[in-house]
Amino acid sequence: MSGDLAAILGLQQAALLAESACMGRVPVIVAALGQDTLEQYWRNQPRHAVRFDTFAEGGQAVVQHGPAGAVLWMNPHANTYRSVFNRFLRTFWGSTQDLTRSGFDVDHVYNRARAKHYGYGLVRMFLVRDVINREHGRTYEKGIGAAEKNRFVKIMKLLDGMTELKVVGVPPVTNGLLTPAHHEAARRCAAHYGISYESALDTLRAMFERAGGD
Repeated sequence: MSGDLAAILGLQQAALLAESACMGRVPVIVAALGQDTLEQYWRNQPRHAVRFDTFAEGGQAVVQHGPAGAVLWMNPHANTYRSVFNRFLRTFWGSTQDLTRSGFDVDHVYNRARAKHYGYGLVRMFLVRDVINREHGRTYEKGIGAAEKNRFVKIMKLLDGMTELKVVGVPPVTNGLLTPAHHEAARRCAAHYGISYESALDTLRAMFERAGGD
């Protein structure tokens, strides 16, 4: 396995789709009230052997071993997430690079501030391009956090359509304009989830509007 972060990102993106396929082609889980929630979910999927191992003191980080290879989950209150993720990439994905000045970020796939606000104990961590991460943070994530601040808290959250753009390396929808990259992402999404291309586009439009777009 290449230790290059770009290669690892590609492998992690493919693994994310593999995990979704094992779940019945639904979006993957990105936040949960706790480890028990994740374990209960996978107990109800008996065809797939999944286990969780502690990866940091005090249960601040756990590693999920299963259909997407190794996945790091962290408590959103943990401030050591960058160093823990670096160690995780070296240990399980063969990374030989440090994230510092690499052009990549470690991302809380479900916004860290929102996870704290809603009381989620674990958030999926993922490797993303730093430019893409910043664009999503200052546009969609900021807007959706304000729009949904009083929403009902579920025991877990699934990956939404706009955030899926982030993990596959596509900028967010801004000014209501869908770019060729958004259309291509919608085609891939439609094929994977078994929905229509227009439904995938409508999801992106709806998420943009929900985040306060105009």
